[in-house]
Amino acid sequence: MTVAPRDVPRPPSLLGSYLPPVLFLLVCGVVGPIFLVMGIAMGDQPDAGWLLPIGVSITVLDLVIGVLIGRGRYRSAKKLHRLRTNGRPARGQVLSFDSTNVRINDQPLLKLRLRIHGDDVAPFEVESRTVVPDLRMPLLYTGELPVLVDPESREWEIDWDAAEPVAPLRPSVAVRPPDQKTPAERLAELDDLLKRDLVSREEYDATRARILGGI
Repeated sequence: MTVAPRDVPRPPSLLGSYLPPVLFLLVCGVVGPIFLVMGIAMGDQPDAGWLLPIGVSITVLDLVIGVLIGRGRYRSAKKLHRLRTNGRPARGQVLSFDSTNVRINDQPLLKLRLRIHGDDVAPFEVESRTVVPDLRMPLLYTGELPVLVDPESREWEIDWDAAEPVAPLRPSVAVRPPDQKTPAERLAELDDLLKRDLVSREEYDATRARILGGI
């Protein structure tokens, strides 16, 4: 598997990492700033004493959560930039991958186990929960993925952009007849694909009907 050259990415922005989550949390928790402003504006009016402390508490909580999320985003972006700038191209042999039945931003979160190896990179195995875009799923079946790795810290990431394109998986899974397998084995395999979210319900029903119709 070849690794295509890539442009050096721009370094992560501290402001760009922290500001979006902080603003998002303040918008979602806008009641905090509203109470804060109302508490200051109403001053010592009767029945308004609770507005200021509640407003301060909610606003501070929004800011703390936003800053924590921003720090995680910044650290992740720094790691990504470091690997894309100084990381060595290597290969990750796909040992196994399993569905976690979790989707993040409508993309599946998979449990991956890889064996990373390459020139000047001592082989080592890793296991990670990684979001794999639906369009990238067929790459897992090629057996190897391009990765970027720091040989000293063993930090790594899948270099999706350097992977060679492959044909979509789902149509082939749905229509390809598994030769020399009994109907029971084919049905069990189809059930496993459905559990792992590798075929849709419509593809599952259509393929199951074809298997049963051929008995």
